[in-house]
Amino acid sequence: MTNIDRAVTTAPVSKQDRIGSLDVLRGVAVFGILLMNISAFGLVWQAYGNPNAAGGSVGLNLLLFKIMNVGFEGTMRGTFSILFGAGIYLMTERMENAGAGLTTAEIHFRRMTWLMIFGFIHWSLLLWTGEILFAYSLCGFVLFAFRKIVPIKQFALGIAALLIAAFWLNQDYHEMVGLAEQAQVAETQVAAGQSLSPEQQMALDKWNEEVSHVIPTEESNAMFEGWHEGSYLDAVTGMWDFNVEFQWKGAPFWLLFDMMPFMLIGMALLKWDVLSAARSVGFYAGAAILGYGIGITLGLYEYSLLEAGDFGPVAGAEAGRTYQFSRLAMVAGHIGLILLIVKLGLLRWLQKGLAAAGQMALTNYIGQTLICTLLFYDFGFGLYGAFERYQLYLLVLTIAAVEMVFSVIWLRTYRFGPLEWVWRSLTYWKPQPMRKGGDGPVPGQMLGAT
Repeated sequence: MTNIDRAVTTAPVSKQDRIGSLDVLRGVAVFGILLMNISAFGLVWQAYGNPNAAGGSVGLNLLLFKIMNVGFEGTMRGTFSILFGAGIYLMTERMENAGAGLTTAEIHFRRMTWLMIFGFIHWSLLLWTGEILFAYSLCGFVLFAFRKIVPIKQFALGIAALLIAAFWLNQDYHEMVGLAEQAQVAETQVAAGQSLSPEQQMALDKWNEEVSHVIPTEESNAMFEGWHEGSYLDAVTGMWDFNVEFQWKGAPFWLLFDMMPFMLIGMALLKWDVLSAARSVGFYAGAAILGYGIGITLGLYEYSLLEAGDFGPVAGAEAGRTYQFSRLAMVAGHIGLILLIVKLGLLRWLQKGLAAAGQMALTNYIGQTLICTLLFYDFGFGLYGAFERYQLYLLVLTIAAVEMVFSVIWLRTYRFGPLEWVWRSLTYWKPQPMRKGGDGPVPGQMLGAT
């Protein structure tokens, strides 16, 4: 038996060795991400962070936007990142303990390479600009070198990176204030019929670009509508430049100071038995209370800044100064509450559905994009811009229910979700057994574990 054959034999996680709490957390995260992204699927892009852009800005719509902004903005991505980091450690540790040796690195880097390809297809051909698999794969290449570090150092590195991110965002705020002041002077001169210097024109153009990121313009509305009204090929070619810029322009910041910090924290939390629901009830209750206490307080403060600044670029930059702290606290609150529910054995029917969806997270994540593309583009049902915000959230609940039921039924017969099977077969260069039978291995955990 070759080393790779041995790895194939030893790598899958047996049913009794699965960490069910990770599956539940992953299921929550995959639906939570859709909860945040649905506005960008069904409305203009700016509606994600600006209730005045589209989808309704009063009554129930505004209340729901506020709840999402305070309670979930960035936290589902943070939770997913924690699970990704934990999964990398879990998979590699199990393979090494099984004697895979250097094959562990080969398998890991092959997994990340295929994940990168899936991510590229996701944003380029499946039309989801905000996809995260591509960026996660890049993080995965780097994090392999950090998996053996003692947990306190992993945790400290993660916190240090978030502190650097907070410092960076604070600098961005001051630069944004300066840019706004320059633009105001330039606009006053233009209104008075005076000409602008090249530097002033550059500042004004940059300011207008920043404004267009958060406030719809005729040009941006026409662009988004054009993507949705044409053929599939028109959408692919029309979105290409926008998608490339979104995936790459902020890549250094997102990779080093947004995703990887939480992944490092995830590795530490797994080693400390936090994510496996092995700590006490009091521990998880305390994490929920402390996390929500800090996170909601800071979140409401940030929302007040956004509201006072009409959700403009300066207001967004000002709220961003405490974003990493509020986000980290809310992630701690969410994980504490979810694992408290797991620990107490509450809502078992819901846990079962979430765990099944978590086992098939790649299939469900890509499936959500396929569903939304079909719904909102004219080569499908053409429902772009047709729903209010609260209706989009009802759609998320519907998709979540369908995917949970599908996942539960599918895993009664099969070891892997459809895309998990493809990913695993490509990773090992060998078709994996799909149907369950006897006491054979069962599907591994998506996004970082086997």
